[in-house]
Amino acid sequence: MGDWTSGAATIHACPPHRVRRVLDAFAEYGFTDEDEDTTNGTTLTLGEWYCATEIRCGTATDVADALIKDAPEVAFTVYEEPAYEWVGAACTYVPGLGLFATDCDTSGDPMFTQSQILRLDDEPAEVRQQQLGVPWLNAIAAMPGGTVVEPERFATHWNRRHSEIVVVEGRPCGGDLILPAPVTAAEADMVLSEQGFQRAEDWRQLDETSQLWRTDVYRSPAP
Repeated sequence: MGDWTSGAATIHACPPHRVRRVLDAFAEYGFTDEDEDTTNGTTLTLGEWYCATEIRCGTATDVADALIKDAPEVAFTVYEEPAYEWVGAACTYVPGLGLFATDCDTSGDPMFTQSQILRLDDEPAEVRQQQLGVPWLNAIAAMPGGTVVEPERFATHWNRRHSEIVVVEGRPCGGDLILPAPVTAAEADMVLSEQGFQRAEDWRQLDETSQLWRTDVYRSPAP
């Protein structure tokens, strides 16, 4: 059995179509916000802390890796508190800057040793700021707060035997949108993209006999 600790995570910026991925990741790793109802998984409060009272040591890194992989447009901070003989760990990610990972205290604030600080004395100001995470702090400070709501989802079926995709109620004027479907999932995604949709989750095979697959899609944001 591994060691256990507690921690917290917050989202600084998130496009609407990534809300579900973020909240699903938080739920998977045990991060919740007790002050609001997030059970429907459709609303994300920027700048609010989602806390976890019991997580395995190393979870902060796991959450950061998962969010960067599945929601690379999202800016976030996640940390775990010191426990046992281990110091805490904090990960802050901002698209365009990348990941800033450092040791931290019980509040998630970065911790640096005396020798690390002394070494930075000999570095140019730009390098010192980079090593201390200043560019991430400045970028986050400029981000607006508020809430982000997941956009409407459309149930979508791909019948590979009949070579068609059906976006339920996907027509602007109402009714199902029926599209010709190619062979591969990547080509199916391209067909949806050409019609102004983007996939919200992975394709799931529902019936092996009839070759029926399902997903949900969003309307792509207007350019």
